[in-house]
Amino acid sequence: MRKQLIILLTLPFLLLGCGEAGVESDISKTSELDFEIAASDLNLALGSTIAQSFDFANEDFDEYISDVEMFTLNQLEFEILELSGAPATTLDLEIRIDFDNNTASTTDGEALVSIANVPVANTTSPVLLYSTDASNPGLANTSVVTAFEQAVLNKRTVEIEITSSKTGADLTENFKINLLFDLTARVQLDN
Repeated sequence: MRKQLIILLTLPFLLLGCGEAGVESDISKTSELDFEIAASDLNLALGSTIAQSFDFANEDFDEYISDVEMFTLNQLEFEILELSGAPATTLDLEIRIDFDNNTASTTDGEALVSIANVPVANTTSPVLLYSTDASNPGLANTSVVTAFEQAVLNKRTVEIEITSSKTGADLTENFKINLLFDLTARVQLDN
């Protein structure tokens, strides 16, 4: 009872201390995008591209969207999943963010990240592509990250495109590439 009374007595002072700007809060969410990779497409064609459109703002932060001041991409990671064996092949991967929502293409703007010789094997933990941690920033193009954050803030649907090319033996089974986007919304709640 004493703790509740203390909280009730200090709440007005806390709210007054926030000033006219209101209360700022950070809300984080990880969005996962799965890309089904067909072995037959990789075996026959160089540079097979698949894409998905996604509205990060509405899907993850819908109830707060009118109060969001900024979005930050904290981390981007990927996983390779659903392989039963370990093929003796590697992939060259390129991930692009298409802000104009065109048909998937290997020429849509600048690449967010390009990675060569990725082993085709299930990952035991996600592989870091980008991070705000200065000691381990990853490989991503920071100007594309900034444009992505602005597009999410402007409530634009973006198209995520993955181009993959095998660099070894033919693949015998399909698999999945999972992208993990860890985003934070800075929310300004008015008094």
